[in-house]
Amino acid sequence: MHLLFLTHPYPNYVPDLLLHGLRKLLGPAVVDYPRKDCLYEGVLGLGVCPDDQRCPGWFPADDGQVDRSDIPAKVEHGFFDLVVCDLRTAGRLSVHKQWPQRCAVIDGEDYAQPVPPGPYVLFRRETDGTDYSIPLPMALPEEVLHWITRYDHSSKKYSIGFLGSTHDGVRKRVVETMARYYPQCLFQATAVPSRDDPVPAGRLSRDAYYRHLQQCRVVLSLAGAGYDTFRFWENAACNALHAAVRMPILIPDDFSDGRSLVRFDSPDELHRKIDALLADEEKVKDMICRGRHELINKHLTTHRAAYFLDRCRRAYS
Repeated sequence: MHLLFLTHPYPNYVPDLLLHGLRKLLGPAVVDYPRKDCLYEGVLGLGVCPDDQRCPGWFPADDGQVDRSDIPAKVEHGFFDLVVCDLRTAGRLSVHKQWPQRCAVIDGEDYAQPVPPGPYVLFRRETDGTDYSIPLPMALPEEVLHWITRYDHSSKKYSIGFLGSTHDGVRKRVVETMARYYPQCLFQATAVPSRDDPVPAGRLSRDAYYRHLQQCRVVLSLAGAGYDTFRFWENAACNALHAAVRMPILIPDDFSDGRSLVRFDSPDELHRKIDALLADEEKVKDMICRGRHELINKHLTTHRAAYFLDRCRRAYS
């Protein structure tokens, strides 16, 4: 199978994670074009990415095996079995005489973007299934899973933890409420990194971030600019009880509330559920085990890539 992935140079979690999974499954037959240099340089999703936030070696090297020659001609003559297009680059297809016979467009933005009907399959990060798009949330690279699990045996210093940025104050209010309930907590909401301030005060390196999360009995996932956040998938990899705000979006093979994670709508609901669970150590161990099992068997980037290819085959069969 030959697959062309039209890329945008700026980091973008959903298409970048999908590309990672496709490359792991199909190798150099998946052609990122133009070559997305930031991925090979260890950047994962972050537009502003200091060195201590990089993931060295997370993306498969092409080692000169990826053939990016004569791409326009190959598209015109139907060389590729499937053309995948980050929504940010969709305009690039207009230079061709016609759309490729099989094409998928990826809307990985924080909010669903207006996409007119066309000769393509539309995948979307933020969808509840009512807009005729196919759900495509983020997933976890195996390399990041191994990084996080390196700290599985860390001693649990904190009851519950959240480390992240806050763009609208919502996260901060939830964090401050939970901090009143749990004095031995690890809560820190920093400013969003920017080019003027790439390392806001209090922001940890990626390695320190994973190490600190693994010192928590409970890790907390809150919505960001979009509901689907990379933090959710990182938290699912931790040796900790995963608590996540309910999200009005579809996740294929979603985690099971009360079995593999804790879902909540309000801090009060979360407080009640956490108190009950922390009093039942065996129940917590079982939920952590189930959550890790579901992540490893259903939600790595290779699983998301296989799901993506299956949906494309169904659409074009």
